[in-house]
Amino acid sequence: MVPKRLVFYWAQGEAQAPAIVRRCWDAWASLNPAWEVHLFDSADAQKAFADRGIPHPPATFQGQADIFRMHELEARGGVYVDAATVPMKPLDDWLPDMTDEGFFAFHDPYRRRPVENWFLAATPHHAIMTAWMEETVRYWQSPRRQQVSRRELDPGGKGALAFRLTSLRLALTGGAPAAKQVLEPKKRAWSVAPDAGAERPLHPYFWPHYLFEHMLQTRPDIRAVWSRTAKLGSYKDLMLRHWKRDYKRMSDEDLRTLAAGSRMQKLALNGLPEDRHLDLLFTLATGPGAATGRP
Repeated sequence: MVPKRLVFYWAQGEAQAPAIVRRCWDAWASLNPAWEVHLFDSADAQKAFADRGIPHPPATFQGQADIFRMHELEARGGVYVDAATVPMKPLDDWLPDMTDEGFFAFHDPYRRRPVENWFLAATPHHAIMTAWMEETVRYWQSPRRQQVSRRELDPGGKGALAFRLTSLRLALTGGAPAAKQVLEPKKRAWSVAPDAGAERPLHPYFWPHYLFEHMLQTRPDIRAVWSRTAKLGSYKDLMLRHWKRDYKRMSDEDLRTLAAGSRMQKLALNGLPEDRHLDLLFTLATGPGAATGRP
């Protein structure tokens, strides 16, 4: 059984988290009163990197959070939830049916990634989490900058040339990579595989997802466990996020129908609904008492 532990992470610590993030944490606690809430920050992540033997963790907060969630669930189990995710149903109402094998991650066939990692559930030392963590430790034995050129993690001579030219440009200009570069290599598992893309000292944005895919391709034992694991797409739980360009035109009724039947709604911190719609969303989730967040 997955331990009733809710795991949240904000690198700068709870006090520095945006109001919407703290409001989401409160809502998860309110909707799941039998669950323990654990909040972690960068100090916890640095300790985890040392404990796991990761000498060169990612430079970005996102990359560090990617590793920490794996570390924490592999070691102690529980449920990890990304910041700015609003719960719409108690976990006990739906998660047990999805975790007979002791692991759950949303399946993402739309984007050709086997898993998403913004919501994860696992028992301690689950085979999938342990293998995923092992892949992660191996991958981060070397320093890596983030991918900033679309082709620099492609196989073959063209990809190698793109990598060299991009690295030269960065060295000559002194330019640091942008805070976020969401680029998808042509061959995703190849881009992180040993003796392949991993030999280049850089990483794609979705490196955890590609490591998972590589693991499924090279570990028949893990592939068998994954085959038995319940599959569930997240499209309904991202529905509101997909409307962020239309938030100003969204009606209350639009929001109600978008959120209806979902387990949660993952929002984008760089594009939130209007305050009145946030209030409505939290009211739909946990009742009027949660609409204003913390006292």
